[in-house]
Amino acid sequence: MKGQAHIMEYVLLGFFIVMVIVVIVFFIVGWQIGTTSSRQTTLKQQKASFLLKAFANSPYLNKDGFKEGGMLEDSKLTVLDCGDLEELLGRDVFAEVKVIDSIGECTNQNYPRCGVWKFCKTDNPQFMAYDVPVNIYRTLTRNVEIGILTVGFYE
Repeated sequence: MKGQAHIMEYVLLGFFIVMVIVVIVFFIVGWQIGTTSSRQTTLKQQKASFLLKAFANSPYLNKDGFKEGGMLEDSKLTVLDCGDLEELLGRDVFAEVKVIDSIGECTNQNYPRCGVWKFCKTDNPQFMAYDVPVNIYRTLTRNVEIGILTVGFYE
């Protein structure tokens, strides 16, 4: 009888030790997943920030004579297409420049009576993007308007 009691105690002790080990393993795995997810989010934010700076500071899109994202030029935005943007920033990226209270998407046919430029937009809802205010220089009227620049990438 005493022998069976000792065996039962060892079984319970073994079961308890196994349960503690399983809990510790789950905790460590959960912590690793959380750390990896946090690192991945940080990398995505850094990539979106880089795209924003690269687009806003591009000499191909800024008015001549302005430094570092001083002013986007509407005529340069009108001739830019998705292939040019991919060459400038890489694949799976998109950009949109929108004049506040704009009157339509810009094409070569309706320029300069427009105020929205879209590049590489798709229906993919999974993306990370940043919005910032920008100045847009209207080449023909020599006016400066305020707009919103949205740059991001598809995941």
